[in-house]
Amino acid sequence: MLNRQYAMITIPGDVKISDFSATVQTNTVNWAQEFNLSPVYKPLKWYNHARFGLQAAREYPFASLEHITLAGELLTWLFTVDDSCDRGSENKALAWEMTTQLDVLIDILEGKFYEGNGHLELALVNILNKFQVISHDRPFLYWQFCTHVADYLRECKLETKMQLLQHQMSIEDYYRERPFTGFYIMFPLVAMFSGLRIPKRVYTHPVVKSLELELNLLGCLSNDLHSIGREAALEEAGFNLILISKRENNLTLDDAVSFVTDEHTRHLEIFEKTRAVLPDFGESINKDLAVYIAGLYQIVRGYDDWAVLDTGRYS
Repeated sequence: MLNRQYAMITIPGDVKISDFSATVQTNTVNWAQEFNLSPVYKPLKWYNHARFGLQAAREYPFASLEHITLAGELLTWLFTVDDSCDRGSENKALAWEMTTQLDVLIDILEGKFYEGNGHLELALVNILNKFQVISHDRPFLYWQFCTHVADYLRECKLETKMQLLQHQMSIEDYYRERPFTGFYIMFPLVAMFSGLRIPKRVYTHPVVKSLELELNLLGCLSNDLHSIGREAALEEAGFNLILISKRENNLTLDDAVSFVTDEHTRHLEIFEKTRAVLPDFGESINKDLAVYIAGLYQIVRGYDDWAVLDTGRYS
């Protein structure tokens, strides 16, 4: 097992957290118990230690208590799924079962009515119903959210099969696939929670999509750096660019860390250059778009603070 730690790499910015953080944390743990995610998937102490409510309070520090609680429930659900998919390195039979369950979850996201009693499935239905309510007058945001969650689950399925079949990913594979397992899911929540009125044509504009991609990659690369100890200990490694570049470029571990750190710096520079060439969409849209981009930025920074400063999740 890798026995070393690296300094936290993140994006510049002030540390922020909602005043509702303690209440959201309590609400989030109660929700995990209500839908039996605890104890079926993880013990209660796991959810208490993970502090997904605090994560939501860092990623959406200016949202209402109701909205941050919903974000905490979503994060609780996502990390429960994510940790269950890591079984590819522990219990291969359960891992194959999980790939089948992922298909059911994707069906729910694509609008199929669910009549079973699965815990992850019913918890997902509960989350989707709440997101439908808060985005009823902005259906594009709800559709975008469901699409991102489904894409994430497909990538979980791909990564699980990759582990089971011992397929080794390339650097090219990483940059093509890794963003789907990153932060896209959390981005539509910024507009939902803030009541932003940004047209679909602006969300889908190439410059805006590039900004989303760069922020997503910045979050993924920082995650790779502070999660390396845990991921290097897995029997079959997944989407960590340190391990991929170490193998593909025949690097030492320290050189692979330096490579990923340099990649983080490169993508931060790309983000800043891209932000500088945003088109003028008009005063009202420009104002909402600035709030949106700042919110995406806060998600990535808030995640790093939660993962490293608050919980030491990957140490």
